[in-house]
Amino acid sequence: MTNWITKQELKTAKSMASEIFQDFNRAYCHQEGEQTWTEIQINGKFFDVECFDDYMDKPRTDTYCAIYPVYPTKCGKYMETDGGNWVRLFTLKDDSLMGLVINKEVNNGPI
Repeated sequence: MTNWITKQELKTAKSMASEIFQDFNRAYCHQEGEQTWTEIQINGKFFDVECFDDYMDKPRTDTYCAIYPVYPTKCGKYMETDGGNWVRLFTLKDDSLMGLVINKEVNNGPI
């Protein structure tokens, strides 16, 4: 497990990110780009949910969703994403949300 998100926070994040990821993958979705970032808050902590499409085809295929920690900057006025730490939450390998795979991939070791 990572030191920046607890198991319970990860469970809550997966629930919140599931809807974000499903919207990203819908054929009628207004999202035109290859990537979206959505900030979520859990227990007073901030996280960024990234959805990414490898091929930008419609309907979307080969997409994934990951979560990153977000911290205040040293001056405290802004927030920044820690791109060095992330957990992959979902992977979609075909154009059906039935192909959704729940991942246990972390960039710095297994969950």
